[in-house]
Amino acid sequence: MNIHSLDKFKVIFWDFDGVIKESVEVKTNAYLALFPHAPKYILDKIKSHHLDYGGISRFEKIPLYMEWVGIQKIDQNLKQHIEKFADLVVEKVISSPWIPGVEKYLKQKPLQQKFVMVTGTPQEEIQEILFELQIDKLFEHVFGAPTEKSEAIRWTLDQYKVKEQEAILIGDSKTDWLAANKTGIQFLLKETDSSNFSSQFSGNKIKDFLGLI
Repeated sequence: MNIHSLDKFKVIFWDFDGVIKESVEVKTNAYLALFPHAPKYILDKIKSHHLDYGGISRFEKIPLYMEWVGIQKIDQNLKQHIEKFADLVVEKVISSPWIPGVEKYLKQKPLQQKFVMVTGTPQEEIQEILFELQIDKLFEHVFGAPTEKSEAIRWTLDQYKVKEQEAILIGDSKTDWLAANKTGIQFLLKETDSSNFSSQFSGNKIKDFLGLI
């Protein structure tokens, strides 16, 4: 795929972390900080899982990681862990660097093209982040957790009568790729150095958006 051919799509679906902001490491560190006494091999397992499945919500990841660490009474402790995670990440995500070229690319989008956010970040939190970054008005719709990415994609295609081949998802994880495959739309990988999936992926991918502006 010629990256300049993105102009041909009627809808571009965007992941957030690792695609718009260099915020993957912020969240990686926050997950690890939840379990300061966990052995290194468990922390390595958590880090690897998070990087390969970046699009999965914290509401799924944190209970899983609590189980790996051996925390008892997960249901009773889950809210506390989720709140601590949110406290650790929001301001750091907002202040994290932009992916090179993406801010300008977002702001120069063709009038006829629709941008839709699909992310594993909780709905209220991603809306707050986009507002603080002053890019919230650039997205036709914003879908955060608990809405599944594939569900959001299908709804959008139906709402705007857009064919699968007229839409593309830009993401940085296996979760994003699976959502694109499940719904039949195109996929463009934003490469991430620390992801096993990214290094093994043989499809269309980009390192940044500088070639698009």
